[in-house]
Amino acid sequence: MTRREGIAFVLSAPSGTGKTTICKILKERRPDLKFSVSHTTRAPRKNETGGVDYFFIPEPEFKAKIDRGEFLEWAQVHGNYYGTASATVDEFKKNGQDLLLDLDVQGVQSLRKLNFPGVYIFILPPSLAELRKRLAKRGTEPEGEIVQRIEVGKDEISQYGLYDYVVTNTDLEEAVAAVLSIVSAERSRACRFVPQSPDIQSLLDSKVKI
Repeated sequence: MTRREGIAFVLSAPSGTGKTTICKILKERRPDLKFSVSHTTRAPRKNETGGVDYFFIPEPEFKAKIDRGEFLEWAQVHGNYYGTASATVDEFKKNGQDLLLDLDVQGVQSLRKLNFPGVYIFILPPSLAELRKRLAKRGTEPEGEIVQRIEVGKDEISQYGLYDYVVTNTDLEEAVAAVLSIVSAERSRACRFVPQSPDIQSLLDSKVKI
């Protein structure tokens, strides 16, 4: 049976919008959607697990991977490095497995320049005031860094045109449902359809004369 190539679903959002939480829920509800674990030089946050949420590695090791050309994309964000391993993405797509990538806007810019085929989804906060509230609530950054993240977020929001879909995370469950709807719709596109039986395949392969 013919197998289609896996689809890469790329999620981005300003820091504090809820992207990480959305990705965790997607992994729980759609185990057939494989999560690409990125590498980073930042320290793990509370409840994060190495090899599950990120591969946490020291900066010299990260830079060595850059020099060896191991990353599909990489970027420095808020003073830390983040990168997606090429081998991981290639393996999933080749095996027909759909992939979820959690990337920052710089990473998406890199993928767009490479014409990397994927479905790009941007998660928006309902307002800048709510974004500030969420950043303060998680308690992982001092006030000065929150202000900096808000400013970076403003620039990221202005680049929403890089994406195929925009989802506003006013309500978490509604945002998750919207992303799942996008996944289902993209999997059902005619250009990706692969019939499950030979007789249907033969009908599709035949030329219809009008």
